[in-house]
Amino acid sequence: MRRNFVFIVLYSLVIGTLVGQEIKNIGVDISPFSTDYFSLPLIDLDDHREWQTVIDREEGQYLGHPTTVLLPDGKTIFIVYPKGHGRGSIVMKKSEDGGLHWSERLPVPDNWSTSQEVPTLYPVTDSLGKTRVIMFSGRYPARMAYSNDWCTSWSPLTPLGDWGGIVVMGDVVDLHTGAGHYLALFHDDERYFTAQGRPQHS
Repeated sequence: MRRNFVFIVLYSLVIGTLVGQEIKNIGVDISPFSTDYFSLPLIDLDDHREWQTVIDREEGQYLGHPTTVLLPDGKTIFIVYPKGHGRGSIVMKKSEDGGLHWSERLPVPDNWSTSQEVPTLYPVTDSLGKTRVIMFSGRYPARMAYSNDWCTSWSPLTPLGDWGGIVVMGDVVDLHTGAGHYLALFHDDERYFTAQGRPQHS
């Protein structure tokens, strides 16, 4: 078994309107799943190398859990991922052609090497109209870095408070309650919310 983990980015995969019965499913038993909510078709791209792009590879190193952000030009993508299974130094790369080709690893702040969880990227716009890209890194304490120039330069990771969680933030949703209002979601994996592991409720 190969020890290399290969990132696969699907680029410009356009699929017509298909229903589950029209897709040939070979070797995957989905009978335990209710089709009431599990109605997405299963598509295996293993044999379609023309739809795959290798972003990074390092002998003997697990590289996984990527998060991307697409910039407003519609073709520049930044990607971050840990050197390890869910934790490890954060790596950043850039594509300027929609994911066909990728840069070498980009320089990042030194303390990104202390990440304890999967990094996640989100563009957010404040109430004055200033857009930033923010990156979260979880466990205790949850931390955040930000870029004011569309990922060209970054701040170090800074603690957000006396709390932590898994994959902070799992999602950031733009609310309709006002400019700059967002709902950020994560979970604590039922292990801890504070450093002492005591549940905190608000």
